[in-house]
Amino acid sequence: MANSAVFEKAPIYRLGELEDDPAKTLAKLLKANHDSNAALRNPRLIFHNHVPHALGSSYLLGADSTKLEEIYAAEKPNLCDITTDLVRHVITRDNWRDFLGQKKYTAAYVDYFDTEIEKANGDWKKVVVDHLYSGTQPLVNSFCGGLGHPFIHLAYGYEFDSKEVISEALSLGCTEYDQMHVYLDTPPPDTSTYKTGSIAEVLENLRNDKRFANYTEHLGFANMFTLFGKFEPVLREHFTSLIVDNAEKQLLDWLQTAAALATTATTIEGGYDFYIAHILTVGHALRILMPYVPKDHEVPVMKQFWLFIILVYLMQLTPGYDPACIRTHKAKSERWKDIYQDALASKWFTDVHWSKVVRALNMVEEVRGSEDEFYKKAADKFIREFDGWTGFGLGVDAIP
Repeated sequence: MANSAVFEKAPIYRLGELEDDPAKTLAKLLKANHDSNAALRNPRLIFHNHVPHALGSSYLLGADSTKLEEIYAAEKPNLCDITTDLVRHVITRDNWRDFLGQKKYTAAYVDYFDTEIEKANGDWKKVVVDHLYSGTQPLVNSFCGGLGHPFIHLAYGYEFDSKEVISEALSLGCTEYDQMHVYLDTPPPDTSTYKTGSIAEVLENLRNDKRFANYTEHLGFANMFTLFGKFEPVLREHFTSLIVDNAEKQLLDWLQTAAALATTATTIEGGYDFYIAHILTVGHALRILMPYVPKDHEVPVMKQFWLFIILVYLMQLTPGYDPACIRTHKAKSERWKDIYQDALASKWFTDVHWSKVVRALNMVEEVRGSEDEFYKKAADKFIREFDGWTGFGLGVDAIP
């Protein structure tokens, strides 16, 4: 396994060894979620179960047991009960790849990975390596599918040493398997017209590429299908522009851009864009995971993240963003402790993406340094200005 030169392994919170009440509550709720709720949720199993992310990040912000219970209670009605009409217990070691990309097997894949972890005597890391990185079409090559939630879920599994969350993450990686993997399994011909290792540069080039001008009037996930269906040659052109000289160092640079983008992007709907925020939260996940990624998979993981950023940015119609407005922001709270308290005191604290964004901004500061309090200011600005997520466009009904 890799031993990252840039990212030290993040702290691991082994809930079974912690004695504080919130840790015990978190462990109880993660188990309840695993035993009762599918990793995907309706409508049409398009959405995801974010409980481990919301609870784990809120715990690390300092949420007490009552807050954790409130978050779970608020989200529980949105989840898909595994005792409903979901396929169960049909996946085996011999056929597990036969159902990739089929969301109706969300619970069946969890059943399978639970069994595999049990067979490995609880060694979930072995199960991860065996399934993520094996073969000529490794499963990891599509972990940015489903808005990157397989990576996000996997990172929380590592952070909390949770076999249940790991099983769910692997299930998500299987059901969210999409066409993105083709770009990594069989790299396309290099049709690039420029070369760069900078996310900021590719975003600028995408914004200036007139071939994407007015390709749709609406924001939203449905645009992903238009991009793959009608603009694949142009996507390939920008995708193959990437140069990866040092995966960890470049990820460090990309996190800076992701933080600025998530907190200052201006789309046609205004407010804080739901999809753009996932660039930051997937980046956070990769910061957690990169020290564990085998060396020969570091570049493909970075290329996949690059493709994900390109797709999400185009999907949301290449919004402008302005890091300068963070630098001039007059923060009300200037310490992370106070920022965390503000986040947990907000009326939005039960939103399952809320605490993830705040935590991710803190993480970027941890690995990059304060940069004149940029990330504290960004978090303070997010907390003060947030009034619900935007960027959904025509919504779920527009998704094929």
